[in-house]
Amino acid sequence: MAHSRAIFAAKTTTMIYLESFKFPTFEQEDNALIDYYHKDPVSRNECYFHKDVSGNYPFGVLSNHSLESLDFAPITILYGGNGSGKSTALNVISEKLGIKRNAPYNTTVMMERYCKLCKFTIDYEWEAEHPAASLSEIAKMITSDDIFKMILGSRSKNEIKAAKSRILRDEILDVKYHQNYPRHIDFSSGEGVEELLRTRKFKKQSVVQSLSEELGTLADGFSNGENGLRYLMTEIEEDGLYLLDEPENSMSCKFQQSLAKVIHFSAMRCGAQFIIATHSPFLLAMPDAKIYNLDADPVNLAKWYELENMRIYFELFHSAADLFNTRR
Repeated sequence: MAHSRAIFAAKTTTMIYLESFKFPTFEQEDNALIDYYHKDPVSRNECYFHKDVSGNYPFGVLSNHSLESLDFAPITILYGGNGSGKSTALNVISEKLGIKRNAPYNTTVMMERYCKLCKFTIDYEWEAEHPAASLSEIAKMITSDDIFKMILGSRSKNEIKAAKSRILRDEILDVKYHQNYPRHIDFSSGEGVEELLRTRKFKKQSVVQSLSEELGTLADGFSNGENGLRYLMTEIEEDGLYLLDEPENSMSCKFQQSLAKVIHFSAMRCGAQFIIATHSPFLLAMPDAKIYNLDADPVNLAKWYELENMRIYFELFHSAADLFNTRR
């Protein structure tokens, strides 16, 4: 995507690129599975009565919660506990739309068959203005695995660079204080010349200058949460569709608050649309967010303060209100 960064944009309109997504009903899933297994009665009966077997994923996941369709807003949140299907919904949407992603995900050969049963609608004005474009061209799927991979990769690079730095530092100090020069120098053949020039450079420069020139500087020692937030801020651009799967996993409350501000600003001012699987209270409490409660059966729309986990937070802090009100 070649767009300006969202945090520097200044639009005043919202966008909905993906308007709706329809998942297969329980009956449609049954018919598709029976058709697939019709040559093997044993497997057919097993899949019919035990649709949660891993080999049939994602069949039986969303239909078990009676989730048949989603209508999207600029910010749509899929809320639910572990096993509620919120990540599965994002995986299905990304697969159906052909959205690029980095981290692998829990899929099977049945995903393609399942996605053929799904339907979606996109904004007709955007489609009319971009007749040759695909929604996948302006869409990204970003998961917590992507963020953790970036964090670990950055940490690993720093550790390798630090190890090299210790070895090179000893070499530089040996040159500066022991006056070591190449034993054999032949200007006609070039033998030892490069080593001589490097030795002279080490003598003229400070140790820090030499290390920086040879290895580059170490990345700033940001926390995991700050690194995660910085990563998302570079990935989120204007005029795009973003599927975020629990992006808050590496973040403290402070950085979750900052992430919520980035997402809300990008959606309200920069033409970005978000579909987010999360149970972060800070993301759930974003103004204008449309929340689907996947813990309910059937799935329904809810306000953030109506959700069970939010009620638990409220009761915890309410019970300790006197402690928070105590002046020190």
